[in-house]
Order: sequence, then structure tokens, then C-alpha cells
Amino acid sequence: MFSASEILSKIRLGQLTALEVTHACLNSIYSTDNELMAWAHVNRDFAIERAKNLDKLQSEGKTIGRLHGIPIGIKDIIDIAGIPTTCGSPILLGSIPDNSARIIQLLEAEGAVIIGKTVTTEFAFMNPSKTKNPHNLDYSPGGSSAGSAAAVAAGHVPITVGSQTNGSVIRPASFCGVFGLKPSAGIIPRVGVLETSDLLDQIGVFANHIEDLTLICDVLAQYDNRDPQSFSSCRPIFQNGLNLKKRADPIFGLVSFDYMDNLDADMKAGFDKLVSSLGNRVQKIDARPFTSTFLDAHKIIHEFQIFQNLGHYLKSNSNELSAPILEALERASIIQNDEFRKAVMVRNEASKFFENLFSRFDVIVTPSALGKAPLLSESTTGNPVCCTIWSLTGLPCINLPLLLGENEMPLGIQLVGNYTADEKLIYAANWLLNFIKKENHDNSHLSDK
Repeated sequence: MFSASEILSKIRLGQLTALEVTHACLNSIYSTDNELMAWAHVNRDFAIERAKNLDKLQSEGKTIGRLHGIPIGIKDIIDIAGIPTTCGSPILLGSIPDNSARIIQLLEAEGAVIIGKTVTTEFAFMNPSKTKNPHNLDYSPGGSSAGSAAAVAAGHVPITVGSQTNGSVIRPASFCGVFGLKPSAGIIPRVGVLETSDLLDQIGVFANHIEDLTLICDVLAQYDNRDPQSFSSCRPIFQNGLNLKKRADPIFGLVSFDYMDNLDADMKAGFDKLVSSLGNRVQKIDARPFTSTFLDAHKIIHEFQIFQNLGHYLKSNSNELSAPILEALERASIIQNDEFRKAVMVRNEASKFFENLFSRFDVIVTPSALGKAPLLSESTTGNPVCCTIWSLTGLPCINLPLLLGENEMPLGIQLVGNYTADEKLIYAANWLLNFIKKENHDNSHLSDK
């Protein structure tokens, strides 16, 4: 499939129509999704009618938007008027919102074609979804944005939208071998999106090309005072980060945490080789003493707030909840307010800790996951620990699909930027992609996309 940027160019030149692009995506979905199961709901008639209207506008010489004719998939925790929002749970079957989320309004205002809803894990938590990994159907795509990552990897659509509270964008992007970007918390508004944790929930996006991530994030980066985490200062211009001219090589921080001792052999070998190739561009920091403190704070905040938002289901619908979420809600029911406040204090301290570190380097380079995707038979979405601390602090993260592991399964490298320095993060990511191409690394460990 063409990138979204290529599709836009071809539509503007009259070489493609929005309707042709939409039909191609729908045909791809209908031909493979019976096995893959990345989609919760495909709104075929709406998408076709939308594409026809966009083509009509263009034929009349009217201005077209930044996403004119681009098919996009939306994680099924995000409201679209007239389309069910089930959040991966039978409890919400038949729940059809009257209004669209703010990000849907932003996408449609720029000409996007919303194809439908991608599968999420139950309430965007840890219970595995039905979706499979496009690289090997025996493997998990990760979670909770399982369908969003898998749909892009399968070539169903060029861009999808997901969310991350722990590791739900970067981890599935790594497992499915696609680019995934979680911008700084507060840049993209969450109005009309399932709330599990006000302090931790963040919107992210998936694509097969880095320029497509920047394209959509520049559309979604808007202030909305209805979102308590949204801020009113200027947003970064993501696409500016793609310009490599007249900029110094980035300096990478290698921050060690205890969990990095658990990397599988392929991830460790590939990551070590990449770091070695960067030479003196890497500054090493040992943050092991803080590992458990930061991870524990995330767990307390996440479970305390998920209980605030979903705890009522323990009384009304407990028989329709999975074991993982039941257990989490029951654990959370005994967390005291004082424990939560202390965890929030640790979160603030962690943010200051990393802000100080970024005076020494531009971005952090770290694995996106401990290793390749787990087998479906293991009944897990994989360990999110490589993402947890960045979700706690709201720092921007990008997955780069650079490595391959056992059975040719993808492994991702994660870059983490300073808060609201998303443009610098994109620059470092694009620089690294070009650096790898020039270095011509061994494809068994480093393969560019």
C-alpha cells in the first residue's frame, strides 16, 4: 500500500480518487480479516459515501484538507457518532454514541475517511483480544491497541489511531513491525475517549511510514479545555522534525533500568549492536535505583483510577468481566487515597528526574519490548514494562521497526523524547533511520523499512 503522503499526492494530481483508495482498503480488509480479526466494526457504506463526497468536492475545485481521502482506523474506545463503541466488552454491546470524539471531528475536518473501529482489549486493559499478528497468526499483536497495530501491519489502512495507558501503542507497534508514536501527554485531546486513568491515558498513532505519523499528529495536536490534561501553549510541528538539513547529529541517552536484564537474546543482541554502532553519540545513565519506585507508582495510579472509572461494573456486571480486570479492580478497591497521593508525588519526581537528564542528551534509546510477541497460546498481550515509565511521565515515544527476532518476528527500538520536545524526537528518529541505511547493518539484526 502507498503511504498516506503518497496517496495525498496522487489524489491531488488526479492519479487516484478517494473512492478508489477506499475500495482498495475495504477489499484488503474483507479478503484477510476473517483470519486476522483486527476490526470490530467496518462501516462500509459510510466510508464509500464519504469518499464519493470528497471526490465531488475536489471535482468542483474546492479546497481539500490535509488528510483528503486517507482511510483511517479508530480504536474501539473512541466515540464515532452512530457507530458502536464497545471497548472490547460485551457489557457495552449496543452502545452507540450520539457525538463523535474530538479527534474524530479533527480528522474529518481535514478530509479523512473513517473506515471503522479496530479491536481493543477489554476496556483497554490486559486481557488478550481476538486479534492475531499479521506476521504469524500463531502470535499475539500485543495490546491494548491490538487491532490498530495489526490493521496497519496487514496493509488494511495506511494509518490507525490507538491509545496508551501503559504500553498499548509502542508494544503492539513493536510486535507487529510498524511505526507507532505516542506524543507528549496533553498534546492530543481525549474528549470522547474511554477514560481509564486521567493521569495516564494518552492517544497514539500507527503507520508504516514515519512521515504518516507526523501528518496525522499535526492534525490531532489541538487544545481542548474539556480535557484536564490538555494544555493551551503552542504545539510542536511534527512534520518539521523530518527535515535533516543543517542540524547536528542527535545525542542518545542509554538509561539502564532493572528490567533490561530480562531482554530476550535477540532483542539484547540487536539493541547492543545498534548502541555500539552509535559510538560516542551515546551517553550512559544508570537509573536502576529508581526502577521499582517508578513502576510501583504507575501501577497504583493506574489501578486506583481504573477503579474510579470502571469499579461500578464489579457490582452490576461482574459476571461479564474477565479475570484480569476483575483481579485489578479488586486489588484497586483497597488502595487508599494516601497511597495514590504518594504515587502521584513519585510521578512528579520522575518527571523532574528525566527533565534534568535531558540536559545531557536529545533522546533516550531503549527497547520497545523485552522481546518478540508472545504466542497466542500463552494468553497474554506481553509485558509492557519497557513502556511503563514513559507512560507514567507522559514523555513522547516512537517505535522504530528495526530488528528481527526468532521466526522472523519483529522487534522494535523505542526513542523517548523530553516533554513537548516531540519535534526533536521525530528528528532523532528520522536521523536514526537514515543512519542505519547508510551504515548498511546486517539485515539479520537491523533491517530498515
